[in-house]
Amino acid sequence: MGFVLLMIGSILDNPPDILLFLGRFHPIVVHLPIGFLIMAILIQMAARWPKYKPLAIYTPLAWFMGAVSAVVAVIFGYFLSLSGDYDEDTLFYHQWAGIAVMFLSFGCYYINKKWNNSLSVPKWILVFLIGFLLMFTGHLGGNLTHGSTYLLQYAPNPVRNMAGLPSKMEPRKKVAVLDSADVFLDLVLPMMQSKCVSCHNEGKKKGGLMLTSYETMMLGGESDNTIVPGDALKSELVRRITLPMDHDDFMPSEGKLPLTDQEVVLIKWWIKMGAPSSGFVTQLDTEKSLSSLVSNYLGLDKNNLFNNKIPPPDRAVVDSLINRGFVINPLMKDNYFVDANYSLSEYTLKASDIDVLLGLKEHLVWLNLGNSKVKDGYLEKIGLLHNLVKLDLKGNEITDAGLKSLSRLENLESLNLYGTKVSKGILELVPKLTKLKTIYLWQTQVTKTDIIQLKKENPGLTIIYERE
Repeated sequence: MGFVLLMIGSILDNPPDILLFLGRFHPIVVHLPIGFLIMAILIQMAARWPKYKPLAIYTPLAWFMGAVSAVVAVIFGYFLSLSGDYDEDTLFYHQWAGIAVMFLSFGCYYINKKWNNSLSVPKWILVFLIGFLLMFTGHLGGNLTHGSTYLLQYAPNPVRNMAGLPSKMEPRKKVAVLDSADVFLDLVLPMMQSKCVSCHNEGKKKGGLMLTSYETMMLGGESDNTIVPGDALKSELVRRITLPMDHDDFMPSEGKLPLTDQEVVLIKWWIKMGAPSSGFVTQLDTEKSLSSLVSNYLGLDKNNLFNNKIPPPDRAVVDSLINRGFVINPLMKDNYFVDANYSLSEYTLKASDIDVLLGLKEHLVWLNLGNSKVKDGYLEKIGLLHNLVKLDLKGNEITDAGLKSLSRLENLESLNLYGTKVSKGILELVPKLTKLKTIYLWQTQVTKTDIIQLKKENPGLTIIYERE
């Protein structure tokens, strides 16, 4: 006996896959008893009228089919509960209400079979009790699937208050300008609400995880490293949303709308920034490297570069650049814009490398040539990369003579000139870069007087001049 109990306990703690597999059929199977029992109730009621009296002979069969299918639904429902993904209190009442429906259905079958024309009062008490329990059990099942507030989410406030729910909060106003966009309230939380909350709420905590608020997100779930502030790569959330869609651990689960590539990039960035509970995007994005992405995601800039549809890059060009020491990465999966990085290369950058880079001028939006021995002459061709949003030239021997060529970069938002030999030429360049938001001028030959003039003439520009 003790061995049997140990075996049962082991199964409950670590249910075999076959039971969890069968449990997944509960949402399908449960419709059978609902259909049969509703049919039985309707036949029972209709048979009271002389016109439909002949239907009474089908009543026992309807109750029997409802009861038997309820047994199957209860068993499969129990298997599903072994996953541990559901609120225990709601699951308890749902489970026992379902079991009660099963036994009462057998009772109705027995009464109708044995005493079809008698025991009228007990019979009708059972009928109405089963009808009530069907609705109650179904409501709890909906709560387990969609969350306890699902039914009343859009109800008027008086109805919500009667149910013990707080009044609906005023909807957050749509962001009109990027400067007013809050990183959590306007970006992260809406993503979670639209793609994740249906499986991670008060009533259904898959993996023990709730994503309904900042506090519940940071509590995490069965994994202690759901969100690791400052380290997106160590965050289980990021791992799950970037897995192949056919992987068992991919989030959201099959049948749910997955996060877009933009949303994945923004969630990674939010975690990298320390996963703050609030804060303006423009203040957190000090390099302004994601301003275009955020604007595009929020629908603020209809002429945003990332809305453009471009063909795939030439594979031969990409391979050639990789062989020359460039690291080429796609920026997002739903378009063909790329990020090129030469700063880690063991080779010396040559003019011919820039010539090959021009083969990606429609695709290249982020370019890192930091500490790559870039010469002024190279900048003439770099200035032809008209889709560049972020350009890093730190640590190179470039001067004002080469800066003039960068004036053609109409989409440039971030320019890093840290540790270069540029000086007053920056005063002529910046006004021509109409989308520039951030520029790094620390350890250059630009004077404090030049910086004061630059700030005065470009009040919206973030200038990194001295280490804080």
